[in-house]
Amino acid sequence: MDSIWLNDNLFLNSKENFKNLEYDLTTDVCIVGAGIFGLTCGYYLAKQGLNVVILEKEADIASKTSGHTTAKITSQHNLIYKYLIDSVGMEQAKQYLCANQEAIENIANIIKAENIDCNFERQDSYVYTLNENELEKIKLENEAVNSLGFNSEFVTSTPLPFDVLGAIKFPNQAQFNPIKYAYGLANAIIHNSGEIYTDTLVQNIEKEDDNFITSTITHKVKSKYVILASHYPFIDRLGYYFLKMYQSTSYVIAVDIGSKTFDGMYINSEQPTFSYRFANFQGKKLLLVGGADHKTGSKIDLSNAYKILEGEVKKYYPDCKVLYKWNTEDCITLDKIPYIGEFSHFMPGMYIGTGFNKWGMTSSNVAANIIVDRILGRKNEYENVFVSTRLHPIKNNQELGNMIKETANSLVINKFKVPEDDLKNIENDTGHVFEYNGEKVGIYKDKDGKIFAVKPICTHLGCLLSWNNLDKTWDCPCHGSRFDYEGHQLYNPAIRDLDEVEME
Repeated sequence: MDSIWLNDNLFLNSKENFKNLEYDLTTDVCIVGAGIFGLTCGYYLAKQGLNVVILEKEADIASKTSGHTTAKITSQHNLIYKYLIDSVGMEQAKQYLCANQEAIENIANIIKAENIDCNFERQDSYVYTLNENELEKIKLENEAVNSLGFNSEFVTSTPLPFDVLGAIKFPNQAQFNPIKYAYGLANAIIHNSGEIYTDTLVQNIEKEDDNFITSTITHKVKSKYVILASHYPFIDRLGYYFLKMYQSTSYVIAVDIGSKTFDGMYINSEQPTFSYRFANFQGKKLLLVGGADHKTGSKIDLSNAYKILEGEVKKYYPDCKVLYKWNTEDCITLDKIPYIGEFSHFMPGMYIGTGFNKWGMTSSNVAANIIVDRILGRKNEYENVFVSTRLHPIKNNQELGNMIKETANSLVINKFKVPEDDLKNIENDTGHVFEYNGEKVGIYKDKDGKIFAVKPICTHLGCLLSWNNLDKTWDCPCHGSRFDYEGHQLYNPAIRDLDEVEME
């Protein structure tokens, strides 16, 4: 279920471009994670002459969230600016807008300077509604954005194949192929003497005198600075990020609708959410339709997630063909603002960028510039908006209460004993958690009746996992870790596989 970006010939032919770390190293900056955020940090730092080492646990760069995005480059993060003005004030709302607008131009400048062929193109961006109750929100958002000095526009018609009641239009935004862009960044990093190691799992980061020691399974990297670019922080001592954000999963299909394409990038303001944009792929323009979001690990039936998207697009293109399907997860902050900057007051020199709220193309560039400026001793004019050590998000009492309740209810020590199930009653191609010889066991029975048994306890903080009947994965409702049915870790913050259980 890889995205079109990961099915691109460039990606498929590049598997031998990187190798794993085979010896200890000393460097100026160690970056953990080779998604677009980590690569952007590495790019800026290497251009400034710093020695940079990037460590990536996957076999290739940008193959997780960055490689499964819809890759919209926009400062229009749904309806956010009215909310920001009300919650953090005009000044910081404007800084948020300017930072993301600047990020669009930064990306364009990198592409031009490094001559990266990544299908970058300017597009207008829209948030639209079909719901009368949402119309006033869009009008107020337009007023809010214009009050910040940006020329957005309220419109009642768009290039979409259906009528809308209203939309807010951001002109001159952009889109691209994120994998081609990531490889362009990587090539520039290597050209500037940076080093990138894949298939290299970082297990721990510790402070030793004035340096950090980043430990993999077999080797160590010593550095003055560390940037945690691992999506969700896999270490969280003193950071409290587990209290300030959660993970959300969303789904995308790539559809061939023929020659009836349209311009623009779109997302609706109401639930359920639907997102649209076209992408160039192997000589065709495919329509990317995204949505069906839910909190990762939710105990819901996910089997119809792609069908919901397919049903929506077939209302307008009944003869379309769905060519690719994929999903990913992203970190959602309680106050809708990413955490960018110092990881903790108690660990100076270690930096983080996380909680991009599904708008990571611009947010990753904003984050990279803020952190690079900190390392170089420069003041960044936008850093106060995104302070990563802030605790005021927990003022969102309703969401925080839901998170704590979810975590408490999912901790194994709080679970009541459930009756033992009979393995014969488990249908093929399904999974369940039940008691077996006094222990909780996660059972998946494949289509042929073969049984895979794991200990269904998240290796991050010990939450009881939920079975995902769409992807055939074990998902954590607390902090979003995911594991395949054999127990292999897929998404952090967990970094260790599940324990296998031998069945008698």
